[in-house]
Amino acid sequence: MIAVIADDFTGAAEIGGVGLRHGFRVVIDTKVRKAADADILVIATDTRSLGAEQAVELVRQVTTDLLALNPDFIFKKVDSLLRGNVAAELMAQLGVSGKSRALVAPANPDLKRTIREGVYYYDGVPLGEIESGGRRGSRNSSLVTDLMGESAKERIAVISAGDRFPDKELVVGNVSRSEDLRHWAAMIDGGTIPAGGSGFFSAILESLEGTRASADKPAMLGKSMLYVCGSAFEASRSLVSEAGKEGRAVIYMPERLFCVNGETQWLIRKWADEIAAALAAGERVVMAVGRLDCDHNENLSLGIREAIAETVERVLQAVPVEELMIEGGATSFSVARRLGYTRFYPANELGTGVVRMKIEEQKDMFLTLKPGSYAWPDSVWAYPAGQRLK
Repeated sequence: MIAVIADDFTGAAEIGGVGLRHGFRVVIDTKVRKAADADILVIATDTRSLGAEQAVELVRQVTTDLLALNPDFIFKKVDSLLRGNVAAELMAQLGVSGKSRALVAPANPDLKRTIREGVYYYDGVPLGEIESGGRRGSRNSSLVTDLMGESAKERIAVISAGDRFPDKELVVGNVSRSEDLRHWAAMIDGGTIPAGGSGFFSAILESLEGTRASADKPAMLGKSMLYVCGSAFEASRSLVSEAGKEGRAVIYMPERLFCVNGETQWLIRKWADEIAAALAAGERVVMAVGRLDCDHNENLSLGIREAIAETVERVLQAVPVEELMIEGGATSFSVARRLGYTRFYPANELGTGVVRMKIEEQKDMFLTLKPGSYAWPDSVWAYPAGQRLK
């Protein structure tokens, strides 16, 4: 069995989709359990949203629990743009597992994400320049040594294909083409933790002996569909806005939700009622976050996630939903935790990073996840109910 520790829920699903594509049986769980009949066991954490101290402790515990299952190896899934506590979590995993190094390959040329000479590029532009333009967040550097965390700089080295492993615990591989990922996959040995994005994991599976038929099957999506769009990425917000202009049922979070504490529950109930009514009328509904008043709250992101999770719970209690589609790792993790969902079985890879899963605790609904920075495939976003995908 191959084990994976993912730092967010959508990353776990993305890895599950890669496994499915290569013909492996995959189980995604939020905790380590012995009874997992799978070729690949993915543990979905939310460490990317945690402080470094909490994230480190959780990774230590999950690593310890996984080692007790005696996996072939443990892959560490990190954010492809190196957000989160990347270095701290890898150092924690190294400490528990007794390995000498982690080989980190987060880039994926197929997604326009490359690393050349230690500089991270997105679509050919240094990541720091894109970030400073306000289009993707607040990153101040394009150097992977900076992106992985200031405290670990002395432990990080960047190498290219053909270089020897340096005497460093964290080794980042330059990746400018898919062949580089296959090269790094071939460099994994018993003393190395493989870490990175879905492209690297795919290259590792390809390097294993034997070929398997894809376990991915054509999907027939249900008619009752709820899209949960809470991503701050501009492309996602624009897509939602356009859907509303085209006449689709887009129901935004109440603007004054965080203004008066006494109104919060009433506004959440009102939001849920509107969504449930649209679903009951046969609409495919998009619930989204738009303009918010009183958005100065320092815990606003957490508040938004919790409000979305409670609203989804109320909607599902009111009307049946066959397809729940959520973007964003932290948002989807909050929803799953609120609903008590803990184990998932990838069924379909609908697009890059877009994975549809069966739910152990809810047999009548599928859950589809997508990273916030990825695009919804047209076949899913503009899906005509009752038609077969693929």
